[in-house]
This record gives sequence, structure tokens and C-alpha cells, in this order.
Amino acid sequence: MYCSRCGTEVANQAKFCPSCGLDLSTSTPLAPTDGERSEVSEIDLVRDALKNEYEIISELGRGGMAIVFHAREKHLDREVAVKTLPFSLAFDKEFVERFQREARTAAKLEHPYIIPIYRVGKSGRVIYFVMKYLRGSSLSEVVQRRGALPPEEIRSFLKQTAGALGYAHQNGIVHRDIKPDNIMFDEIGHAILTDFGIAKAATGTRLTGTGMSIGTPHYMSPEQARAQPLDGRSDIYSLGVVTYQCLTGHVPYDGEDAFAIGYKHIMEELPVPELTTPDQRALFEVVNVMMAKDPTHRFQTANELVARLEGRPTAEIDASAARTVSDLPTTIMPSPARGSAALPAGSLPTTPTTPIPMADPTGKHEPQRAKERKRGSVLVGMFLILILGGGGAGGFWYFFMGATWPPDFSQIGLNRTSAVVADSLPVADSTPVDTALADTAAAVDSVPVPDSVVVPPLPTTGWVAIEGRPSGAEVAINGSPVNQDVVEVSPGAQRVVAQRSGYRPFDVTIQVARGDTVPVTIAMERIPQPQCSNPEAARYNMNNFCFDTAASANQACVIPLQGADKPQPAQLWVSLEDDGSVATFRFTQRPTNPRFGAAIQRYLRSGTFTPASKGGQPVASWLRLTCRAR
Repeated sequence: MYCSRCGTEVANQAKFCPSCGLDLSTSTPLAPTDGERSEVSEIDLVRDALKNEYEIISELGRGGMAIVFHAREKHLDREVAVKTLPFSLAFDKEFVERFQREARTAAKLEHPYIIPIYRVGKSGRVIYFVMKYLRGSSLSEVVQRRGALPPEEIRSFLKQTAGALGYAHQNGIVHRDIKPDNIMFDEIGHAILTDFGIAKAATGTRLTGTGMSIGTPHYMSPEQARAQPLDGRSDIYSLGVVTYQCLTGHVPYDGEDAFAIGYKHIMEELPVPELTTPDQRALFEVVNVMMAKDPTHRFQTANELVARLEGRPTAEIDASAARTVSDLPTTIMPSPARGSAALPAGSLPTTPTTPIPMADPTGKHEPQRAKERKRGSVLVGMFLILILGGGGAGGFWYFFMGATWPPDFSQIGLNRTSAVVADSLPVADSTPVDTALADTAAAVDSVPVPDSVVVPPLPTTGWVAIEGRPSGAEVAINGSPVNQDVVEVSPGAQRVVAQRSGYRPFDVTIQVARGDTVPVTIAMERIPQPQCSNPEAARYNMNNFCFDTAASANQACVIPLQGADKPQPAQLWVSLEDDGSVATFRFTQRPTNPRFGAAIQRYLRSGTFTPASKGGQPVASWLRLTCRAR
């Protein structure tokens, strides 16, 4: 049977779970006790529960919290994959919620490289969802079968997977379990991202306890190993681990347990593998950025990673995401009523937000309507009085003052002294219209007129402040070299890159709003340099940095000596120039016989050597030589 808390398979006679210690004495066995296999029971139960709509063909695989079956949908006559929650976990509300969450999360994502979900349901004890059936194998099976993959194949599936992640991240969803098992290939070789079982939406409910990390240890990001809050950059790190494994055939960090592996992800430098081609080394540089310990030093979005792989500037692909708040149109958002569902993060209303009055067949609100009609009549009356008053004023101005009509408004100011010009005019017998006009003029005079206010325009640019510029470093913003410490830039995404010989490149993308100054502190990490001058150094010719083909002696160093006493072999390092001549040498095991030592020196002066080569060109190097006497 299985433990109802953690899902561990235990013996039927066990009283306690060996993993979590749950008391099993009151648990009901979930597997037959007569020796029948539990898998057979599960597939039979699933087959019986879904028999009206699906024909369960076989089991495809199972993991810690799901079993996947190959099935045929009867109504549409198509092959599908049915993913079910194991019956041993059906009692755990957290596992049920996480399983259903995977279906809901993946169903929201419509992308050509994300597994499509056809249906979610429950039939009896079977909690399941139906998804597309992929006829290809998983990336883990490909790596296990073939080992390291060619860089061009890696770039192809990496761009597809990064594109799928970028789409998920833009929808507020972090996968959190990127690994080769969750990258499948369809029948035409496209990479499909699957298994959103522990994915977490930005507004979703927390399914793990405080300080509890969840994921696969070999592919965890440092912040995931620390159980810290995650964003899309964690998925980029995990995808970098997958790429490293495809490039080398093995994961970068391994250990005895999850703690040891997580510690290495947090503390240890990324191991530099042996890479023989320029294409491999170029791809490793991408992995190096993806797996930076500090999330701010990685690609900030999956779209940046795609742009780097395609050799395009990040500004082209992130142009839409680079818009700042000050660039967006002002939109009035309604306050959600109490008890109503909140709008999703980042969504805008697409329908009018002004309430539309509804008909009231009961007539209960008739008094309110009467008040509104009365108020409307008063407003119409006031409007007519103003119109008539304006006409009367125009007639008075034309007939009694002999002035032209319309008046020259250029002679009338907008200050207080000109606003009361009507007070100085001769007034005839008062009429209701004249009284209304006088009241209107007095009302205008009583309104305070503010002084002219000059609102400074919002700057159209922003600034990047470079801090901590290392000596000798070349700094560029969006590909343009900069020498100043404060640089004026356009609003939006700005990629700051710093390069210095002997140091890892610094690469970060920031968002600059109009009028803002964003500081960027450049921190560069020294790269361990290969040694070419000291042949006994641990990094001598590391990654074939000094030469591709080692130097060699054209004749063996075998020295004829007279006498019965044959000395022990001597070992030495010989420094060869690029033309094969001997520059110098030093013994690591000196000859005990002086005549033997003198003969070795004659051999070095008269012998011929083939120099080392790098890229087909001869280069200077050291040659390890062993000389024997005969």
C-alpha cells in the first residue's frame, strides 16, 4: 500500500511510514493484499471510471504525484494522454489542490511549445486531466541515449523552450521544475514544455510551507535552494543547468543528498568543462550567464535569452515590454465592490465601467425620479435665463451704447478689474433679465482667478549612473560604448554590458523611466586564467588554451653509456620555440651520473623537435621528456 501523507510505498504489514512516520495502523490499505500488483489495480480502476469516453491503452509512466496513461478518446477517435492522481494521495488535500492547479495553470497557456490541456474532470475516485499525446521521447531519454548533443540541436530546443517560458512568465506563471524529464519532443522534433505540477502564478495560493524548497535538486536555482521567493529568472537558471547537461552529458553539480547539491548550487563556481569547438565555447558563454548565482546577472527575461541565441539586440524583442508607466495612457479603473472578484494583475477593463441605470418595474424609486426631473427643470430654466440675459446684454450694448457687435474681445482682459466692467455701465430700469445678468456678473466676479501656473514638462529621457567602474573595463549601453559615469538614455529597457580582459562579462538589463536616474554598480568576477608559462601549474593549457596539439620529439631520448652502471632515467621540461628549437630546460628528476647529464644536453642541442600548434599554427610550448641510458 501507499502512505496517505507522503505517497511512499510501504509493506502491507508496516505500522509506520518509513519516510514520514505516519501511523498506518488506522489506514485502509490501498492495494490488494494477495500479492496482486497495485499498478494493475490502478489501471483497472481508471479504465472502469473513464470507460464511457476513453479507452485506456497502457501506462506511460508515473512520478511522485501522478500516473500518465496512453488512451484513445472515443468520440473524436484520437490518441490522448490521461494524467491521474494516484489513489494513495487522494486523501491529501494539498496534493489534490496541486494536481488540479497544474491542470488549471497549463490550460491557461496557449502556446505551440506548451503541452495543451483538453479536459479536466473527476469520475468517482479518479481525479484526472486529458492532454495531448506526444509520440516523441523526453530530453532526458535523448541525453541518456546519446550523451552530449551538438550545439546546433541544443540551440534549437533551447529557443523553443525559452519562448514557451517567456510566454508563461508574461502571464505571471513560474514553472519552478524545469528539467529534461519535463521537456518532450513531438513527432516532428519540436520541444514541448510539460508538467506544471509545482508551477506558481504570481497571484496564486502558496502551496508550500515557509522555508520549504520544492523542485528537483540537480536543477534548482540558488534562490530556490534557499526557499526564497522566485520569479522567471529561476526558470532561466534551471534551463541553464539543462543546457549544461546537454552540452557535456552530465549535470554541473552532484552530491550525496539534496542538501549537498543545493549547497553547491549556492556556493560553488560553475565547473568549466572541456570544450573543443568554438560553437561549444560560445554556447557555454550563454550558459554562464543563465547560471549566474545572482539573478540580476542572468538574462532578465526569457526573451533576452532568445534574442542572444538568435544574435539580435534585446531591444528588438523586448520593445513592447520596455514601455514605462509614464508612457501608458491614463485609464480609470473601477474599485472592486466588496466581495467581488479582483481583476487579474495587469488586466484592463474592455467594457464601460460607468454603471447603466436599470429599469425599476416596482416603482419604488419614483420619488427619487421626481426629484431628478425637478432638478432638471431648474437647470433648464437657469440655462434659458442665461441665454436671454446674454441676448439682452448684446442688445443693450448695440442699441444704447452705439458699439459694434460682436464686441472686440481683445480689449477685455481676464483679470478681476475687467471682469466687473458691467458695474460701470449706465443701467436702465431694472428688469428680471437685467437682474439675472447682474447676478451672473457678480457670481463671475466672486470666483477667484488663480495666477498663471507653469507646469514643467516631463523630461523625454532618463539617465543611467555607472558606479564602481573597474579600471580598464569597457562599458556599453545597448551596444554603444560610454565613457561618462552618467549617461542620458531613452526611456525603456537598457542593457548595460562591461568587458575587461581576464574577467567574466558583466551583463544586466534595467528599466529606465522618463526623468529617472537608475544607478548600476558594475561588479566583475575574475576568470581563472589558463597557464602557458608554467607547465607544472594546475591550469596549464586548461581547455586547450595554449595549444591544440602538443609538441613532440622526433627521436627518443635514449643515451648510450659505456660501463655496467646504468643510471636511473632522468625527467625534464623542455621549452620549445615555435620553430622547434630548444629555448631552455629544467630537470624534475636530475641524473645521478654526470656523464649522463652531459649526454642529455648534447641530445637537446642536436635533436629535432616538432613544435606545438594552435589552430594549425606553430606556437611555443613546454615538452615533458624522459631520457634513459642504455
